[in-house]
Amino acid sequence: MVQSSQAAPESAVGTERRWWSLLGLCLVTALVWVTASDISIALPTIGRDLGGTMDTLQWAVNGYFLAGALIIVGGRVGDIYGRRLLFAIGTILILAGSVVAAIAPTPLVLIIGRVLEGIGAAAVLPTALAMIAVIFTGKQRDTAIAAWIAVCWGAQALGPLVGGAIVEGLNWRWIFWINLPIGIVALLLTWWATPETRDVHAGRRIDFPGIITLVGSLFLLSWALVQFDTLPTAGFAAMIAGSIALLVLFILIERRVASPVIKLSVFRMRRFDGAVLANLIANFVFGGVIFFMALYLQVVEGYDPLQAGLLLLPATIPILIINPLGTWLGRRFGPAWPTAIGMACLAVAAFLLLDLSGSYTQLIAPFILIGVGIGLQITPCAATAVEDPGDAGEGVVSGVFKAASMIGGSLGVAVGTAVFQSSARDQLQSILSDPPAETLAKVLDVLTGGRQLRDVAALIPGDGQKVITDVFDSAVGMAMWPTIAVSLIGVIVAIVLLRGRAPAGGSGH
Repeated sequence: MVQSSQAAPESAVGTERRWWSLLGLCLVTALVWVTASDISIALPTIGRDLGGTMDTLQWAVNGYFLAGALIIVGGRVGDIYGRRLLFAIGTILILAGSVVAAIAPTPLVLIIGRVLEGIGAAAVLPTALAMIAVIFTGKQRDTAIAAWIAVCWGAQALGPLVGGAIVEGLNWRWIFWINLPIGIVALLLTWWATPETRDVHAGRRIDFPGIITLVGSLFLLSWALVQFDTLPTAGFAAMIAGSIALLVLFILIERRVASPVIKLSVFRMRRFDGAVLANLIANFVFGGVIFFMALYLQVVEGYDPLQAGLLLLPATIPILIINPLGTWLGRRFGPAWPTAIGMACLAVAAFLLLDLSGSYTQLIAPFILIGVGIGLQITPCAATAVEDPGDAGEGVVSGVFKAASMIGGSLGVAVGTAVFQSSARDQLQSILSDPPAETLAKVLDVLTGGRQLRDVAALIPGDGQKVITDVFDSAVGMAMWPTIAVSLIGVIVAIVLLRGRAPAGGSGH
C-alpha cells in the first residue's frame, strides 16, 4: 500500500512492524556510515598495497562524500517515485560499489567503487530519515529519530575500530566484502516492514540542470582544495571562482524551474538553516580529525590498524554515551544550548590537538571532548531539521540535512589536507634544501603511509624518523586551525539561528 506523506501511517503499519522497519533502516544506515569512516584506518595499508599519493588516496574518502552530496537529489527523487523503492536501489548500489572496491587492482578502481557506494548512500540517507518522519508520530518520532541519529554517528564512530579489526585480522578488502550479507538481510527486512510513501504534491519532473550545477560546484570546490598545494595561484582562484559561479547559477535555476531540486523557500526557515549549518560543521570537524588521527597513530606512532582503531575510541564512544543527554537537553531547552556547548567542546579539542609532540595520553582529553561535543548536538539538530518541512517535503529537508553531513566530511578532509600538505611541503623543502620534486614526493608519501620510512631514510639528513615525526606533528597542528575557526562559527550559528523551541504543530514534537 502506498501512503502519502500526510497519511496516518498507523493504518498501514502496526506498531510491531513499524519498529522492525526502523531496525532495517538503521542496519543499512549503519553500513553507510561504517563504510564512510572505516577506510580512514585502512588507507596506510591500502597505500602500501595499491600505491598512490595522498592526493590520490584521499579521493577514496572524498569521492564517497562528494557522491553522497547527491543526497539532496535523492530526497527529491524519493518524494516523487517512492522512498522505499529508492532506498532499495541505494542499498543495491552500496553493495555493487563494495564489490568493485573489494576487487580493485588500482587506486582508480577503488575510487570508482567508493563513488558508487556514495551514490547509494545519497539514496539511502534522505529516504530513511523521511520514512521515519512519516511512519512515526509524536514522541515515538523523537525516539525513532534519536535512535537513527545514534546509529548514524555510532557507526561512523566505530568505523575506524571495525576497519582496524578487519584489516588486522583478515585483509583490507574485507571491509567491503563484509557489507554484502549485512546489506542483503537489511534490505529484505526493510522491504517487508516498511510501507511505500511519497509526497503526493511533489511535481513529477527532475531538475537535471540544477543537479549538474550543484554537483559541479561541489566537485570544483573539493578538487581545488585537494590540489591546493600543487595548483598555481591563478588556477586555484579560477577553480574557486568556477565553483561560486556554478552555485550562483544553481540558485538562479532553482528560482525559475517548476520542479526544483530544492525549494529555496526552505532556507527562509531560521532554525532549519541553523540545524543544517551545525550538522555540516560537526561533520567537518569529525571527518578531518579522524582522517588525520588515523594516519598519525599508524604512521608516526607505529600502531597497527586494530590498535589505532582502539585508541580512537575515546573520540567515538562518548558520542553514544552523551547522545541521550543531548536529546533530553534539546527537548527541555531547545537545540541552541546543547549545540553551542557542543561546538565549544569541538573548538577546545582542536586547540589541544595543535601540539602532538607528547604521548598518546595527551590525546585522550581532546578525543573525549570531540565525542562529547558531537553527542550533545546531533539529535537536537536532526529533530529541528525535520520539525516543519513545509511545502518542501520530508524527503527534501532530510536530503539537505544529510547532504550537509557528506559535504561537511568532504570539506573537513579536503581543507585539512590542503593545509597539511602545504605546511609539510614547505618544511621539507627547507629541511632538504630545495630537493627535486621526486624526492619530495617520496618523503611526503611516508607521511601518508604510502611508503615505509626505511625506503626514504637515506634521503633525509640526520635522524630521518625524527624529522618526519616533527614535520607531521607541525603540519597536523596547522590543519587544526580551520577546525578551530569553524567550530567557533558553530557556536555563533547555534546561538543566533537555533534559539527558541519548535513551532506548535511541528513534526519534531
